[in-house]
Amino acid sequence: MNILAIDSTTDRLLVAAEINGIYAEKVSGDDVKKHNGLLVEYVDGVLRETGAKLADVDAFAAVCGPGSFTGIRVGVSTVKAFALALNKPVVAVDALALIRYGAKDDCIAAIDARNDNYYAAMFRGGEEEPVWEKSVTKTELLSYNVSVTYQTTPVSGRNLIALAKKRAENGLFEKNISPVYLRKSQAERMKDGD
Repeated sequence: MNILAIDSTTDRLLVAAEINGIYAEKVSGDDVKKHNGLLVEYVDGVLRETGAKLADVDAFAAVCGPGSFTGIRVGVSTVKAFALALNKPVVAVDALALIRYGAKDDCIAAIDARNDNYYAAMFRGGEEEPVWEKSVTKTELLSYNVSVTYQTTPVSGRNLIALAKKRAENGLFEKNISPVYLRKSQAERMKDGD
């Protein structure tokens, strides 16, 4: 299955594709928050490297969060647009499941949400679906008696493609892909006085 996947949930943009057995990826450098300006260029780049056109993609995937509020929307809306224009299916990938992809032991996957807060999910054994997923403080995160796998930037493009392909091959397509937020945005928290 030919897959093109986007992860725009972190400070670095990742676009990866595997088409006709050829893998390519583009990862932004330290150009924080320039995802919107780089996305089309990166999609074009991975397609050129694989010798393919956008129409050759069988399914599109987006990391839907948790992560950067604006970044999530950039990736999800782009994947939605491609899928709609080409009448192709879409796969949603959870950022926390991607961080711990391939782990066999119980663990918590965590993303630094700043100000001593983390987005976290508890996974049992080799299960791909979390036992729970929520926003936690560092104290709460460390109170669980399991290892914690922290996000490294960027995540593995090969793992993103592998997880997206697995979901697609199992028919786990989204009718309406949408962002995953585990807490209110900073603007919402300020408005609400939180």
